[in-house]
Amino acid sequence: MAAASPPPLPPYSLRADKLKLLSTCDTALATSPQPVVLAICGSLNPIHNAHVKLYEAAKAALTSDQQSYAVLGGFFSPVGDAYGKPGLRSAAQRVAIIADAVRDHPDLNVDTWECTQATYTRTFYVLQQLEQHVNAWYTQSEPQAMQQLHAQGRRVRVVFVCGADLFSSFWRPGCWPLHLLKRLLDTFLMVVVYRDVEGEVKSAEDFERVCQTSPALAETAADGRMTELDMRAYHFNFAQFDSPDDTSSTAVREVAVALTEAEEKSGSTTERERLQQQLASMVPASAVATIVEYYGNGGG
Repeated sequence: MAAASPPPLPPYSLRADKLKLLSTCDTALATSPQPVVLAICGSLNPIHNAHVKLYEAAKAALTSDQQSYAVLGGFFSPVGDAYGKPGLRSAAQRVAIIADAVRDHPDLNVDTWECTQATYTRTFYVLQQLEQHVNAWYTQSEPQAMQQLHAQGRRVRVVFVCGADLFSSFWRPGCWPLHLLKRLLDTFLMVVVYRDVEGEVKSAEDFERVCQTSPALAETAADGRMTELDMRAYHFNFAQFDSPDDTSSTAVREVAVALTEAEEKSGSTTERERLQQQLASMVPASAVATIVEYYGNGGG
C-alpha cells in the first residue's frame, strides 16, 4: 500500500530560524572571521547520519585554529522531482523527512528553493540563490551588522560541502558542465569531506596532489564557446569524518522495506527489533518513523 503523501510544499521562504545572529560573531574588522553558511546538496533519498556528519566535519574544519570562519548554520538542499532518478521520492516527502531529521539539531535546516523549481537546477544556481536569500534575510534582520560587513567589502558567504565521491566527479567527462563548474569554483568556498579508507586517495595531501597533477579540463559548448578549467588555480578545504560511516541511502531504503515486510507478515519480534535498531543506527531518531512511512513500501 502506498504511503500517504504530505501536503504540497508551500511557496518558498528561507527557513532562517536556526541561523546565528551576526551580532554574536566578531565581524568588526576586515580581518575578523568570515561569516559563512554551509550547504549540502543532493537527492537525499533519504537523508541519513552520514549526511549530518558531512556538516559536522566541515564545520569543525572551518572553525579550527588554522581557519578564520564563523559558521552561522547550514542547509540541506534536496533535488527537485524533475531530477527524474528512479525510485526518487517526491520532494514533499524528502523535505518532510529532512525536517524531521534536523528538528533537534541546533544548526541545520532544509532549504526548499531547489526542489520547488519546475526543472532540474544545476548546483551553481542553487548555491547562488541560497547566498542571495541568506544575505537578504540578514540585511532585513540585522541591517547594521550587514552594513558593517558591506563596508569591509564582505558578505555572508555560502560554503559548498560535499563528499569525496562528488568531488571526484568534477573530473568525470560530461558530469559537470565546465562553464558552470568554473563559475561555482570561482564564486563559492568549498569543503570536501572524505572517509579514512585504504586506497590511492586517503588524505588531504592525496587530494591536493590530484588537484596539482591533473591536466586542465576543457569543454567546447554547442555554441562554440571554449571553457578550460585548471584545478591548480583553486584552494579546497579538506576534512575527515570524525568516525567511519559507510551508511548509504540505498541501504536505508532496503532496511525500511525489510522492516515493513516483517511487520506486515507478523515476523518474529526479534527480527523486527533487529531491523528497528539497524535503521535507528543509520538515520536520526526523529526521522525513523517518517522514513518507514515513505520508503517502507519499496515503490516509487
